[in-house]
Amino acid sequence: MDRRAIAISTGAEAGAAARGVLTTDSGALTNTPFSLKARYEWEPVPTGTNPEELLAAACASCFTEELAARLSAAGHTAQQLRTEARVHLVRPGDRWTIGGIRIHCTAVVPGISDAQFLAIVHEAKASGPIEHALRADVTVTVSRQEHLPIAEPATNPGLRSAHRR
Repeated sequence: MDRRAIAISTGAEAGAAARGVLTTDSGALTNTPFSLKARYEWEPVPTGTNPEELLAAACASCFTEELAARLSAAGHTAQQLRTEARVHLVRPGDRWTIGGIRIHCTAVVPGISDAQFLAIVHEAKASGPIEHALRADVTVTVSRQEHLPIAEPATNPGLRSAHRR
């Protein structure tokens, strides 16, 4: 099973002005703006999303799903799980990096001991697909053309680059 998102940047300018749109197969994101400015500068009214915000959303939803499923399997029903994920972007030198991801979940789960709840939380953290993806090898392929339109990667496998970890 594949899940897909497509990012398109046209007429990309250098520096903080670079921008584009992002669309997902589900339609949850459709031509959603993203930009370097939204990524690296604090905006009181954001002009788009950024990869770290999307990673935070993926971490929050993945952890919540895993925790709910594991609680249910153990015979407990969460009345509410509210999960906040924060992706911490830092620039210790000349390049940006993710310094950490913090997940905080406020859970309303009646009838479970603290010890059992914490054991299930640790299982959920260790078993989510996003948690595993953050440790996975990433393969990048590219295609380069001289003119538009840009071919879909599925029909034009393009140049293959090395794995990164």
